[in-house]
Amino acid sequence: MNQILLASHGELAKGMLQTVSMLIGELDNIHAFSSYRDDEAGLLYQMNEKINSFNKNDKIYILSDIFGGSVNNEILTLLNKPNITLITGMNLMLVVGIATQAERISDDELARIIQESQQGIINCNTLLEKNTNTEGDDL
Repeated sequence: MNQILLASHGELAKGMLQTVSMLIGELDNIHAFSSYRDDEAGLLYQMNEKINSFNKNDKIYILSDIFGGSVNNEILTLLNKPNITLITGMNLMLVVGIATQAERISDDELARIIQESQQGIINCNTLLEKNTNTEGDDL
């Protein structure tokens, strides 16, 4: 089974989980961790507790908010476990892309999901300018 851990500064991860649940339904394999909000226990402690509750054959995808941020840097210490993949730059397309995979995700498939999530970032103003008819007609 794929397990997905969302981790962020503030409440982004919890909001992402709420939005993903609204789009594709409640899934019991997605978990959210908000650093510097749930400070009773540290981020790594909370994540390790959750990871230890998983089946040892589960594949774990950790999605963090920003490369080089303190949350991502803390999580890097978990990469000594072979069943964990850390992906940073979390966005909704990435989370949905991974969450909708029922089977283990191949490296090629994961690369495709990441590429599609990156391509979902679009400057709509520029897109409209490129596609506007120069003769004055609307799209």
